[in-house]
Order: sequence, then structure tokens, then C-alpha cells
Amino acid sequence: MLVSDVVNLLFAQYDEALAEPWDKPGLSVGSPSARVEAIACALDPTPSNIRLAKESGANVLVTHHPAFLEPPFPITPEAGTSSIGGASAYEAARLGVSLIAMHTNLDRSEDALDLIAGKLSLGRIGRLQEPDGFGAMLDASSLTLSELAARAGRAFACTPVIWGDPDTPQDRIAFCSGSLGSLGHDVIQKGLGCVIAGEAGYHRLLELSEAGVAAILLGHDASELPFAGLLAKTLSLGAPDTRIITLDESLRWHAWGTGE
Repeated sequence: MLVSDVVNLLFAQYDEALAEPWDKPGLSVGSPSARVEAIACALDPTPSNIRLAKESGANVLVTHHPAFLEPPFPITPEAGTSSIGGASAYEAARLGVSLIAMHTNLDRSEDALDLIAGKLSLGRIGRLQEPDGFGAMLDASSLTLSELAARAGRAFACTPVIWGDPDTPQDRIAFCSGSLGSLGHDVIQKGLGCVIAGEAGYHRLLELSEAGVAAILLGHDASELPFAGLLAKTLSLGAPDTRIITLDESLRWHAWGTGE
């Protein structure tokens, strides 16, 4: 199997045409004609994850987030003298690790939306943006906001932050991985009672609150870490003779309490 075969396999499952115009899915660093030894999967193509991939015997790292959206300049070993994208590109080239990402095209896939519904054990009743846009609409089965947050915390192994009355029962809700951004408008327009997202800006949350929409924030990383496992599953099914590794990534966002 060649690196180009990995890209083609993934695009067959996560249509490149579904990616946002600004996005850069596919191969960002490496030779398409290089032979694959093993593939590591992760959320982020950081220099440390690139080294972990190499140490595990992989010469391909497949991630959800791209290494960069615009070509970095300059490309140096340290993020402080260029950028995280520049440092990642440097490390990948130095170690001979090809970098492949499936980003907004994966976010909009049926696989991703079904995965989220399954993790939360909630019925999926549609998309936030029809016919093939972002976000899953889910049936919260009259769980209160606090019960829903507790379920999300267990499912995504994090400590959620909530905006809204914890005792309010929820009916139709939305799940948007990563940054909520302008999808908050879609949540309001759909008349949903709550949105679960990775993160959202303060003024976006105020807008939701004024519209009577509650919010549960998991942390950007927590909301999308399951996508590394989804990528690994897709690769295992499509390339059963290739060794697939899922890197162990810890959360970077943490709840902090003072204690007694």
C-alpha cells in the first residue's frame, strides 16, 4: 500500500467535496508514492504525536485536524520560531512521516454524526444543517440539562461546562463538535433547546442564552478525540493487512477546583 492509496481510501469514505473551501484535507506532508509501513491515528498532528507515530513504527500519521491551513513560513524545529504548523512539517519531513488529515469532510459525514449519537446513547433525528451540512440533531428524551451534561461527560471523558438552568428538561438538541461558531444561528433557527459543542465564544453563548438555548461545552479536544478512533476503524476495514495504531492523547482542557 502506498501513501496515495491511504488518501484515496479515506476520501472514498469522507468525500473531499464536503470539505469547506478554506479546509485542506488529504496529504499535507510526504510522498504519495512512499510505501506504507504502519499508520498511526490521532486528533492533532503535533510534533510530539509525529514522534510517537515514528516510535510506534508508523510512517504515516492520519489526523482529524490538518497540520496547517496555509503553507507555514518559515519551517523550523520550534513552534516559537515559526508556528505549530511549521514545526510539525519540519518534524514530519525529518522523520519521514507522511501527514494526512480528514477534517470538515469527516465532520459532515454520516459516520461522524452516527458516532456521536451512539456515544451519547441518544436517537439521531436529523442534521442541524440539511442536507449534508454540520451538526447532528438528537432526541434528548426529556433528560434535564444536568443529566445530559453528566451523560456527555461520561461519554467523552471530560468535565462539561453548562450554560442554562440545570433542571430544565430537554427535547430536541444539537451536537456540534469542535468550535460552535456560526452554527449557533442554526440552533436558534431550528428552535432547539440545547447545543452540545466543543467550545463557543462568550458573546455567542450570550446570544444563545437570550434566545432560550442552553449550552454544554466539552472542550474542543474532548468533543473530537473519538474521531481518531473512527479514522482507525475506517483504515482497519479498508486496509486489513496494514498495522493501524491509535495514539493515546490526553485532554488539554481540564476543570480545576480549589477543593476544601
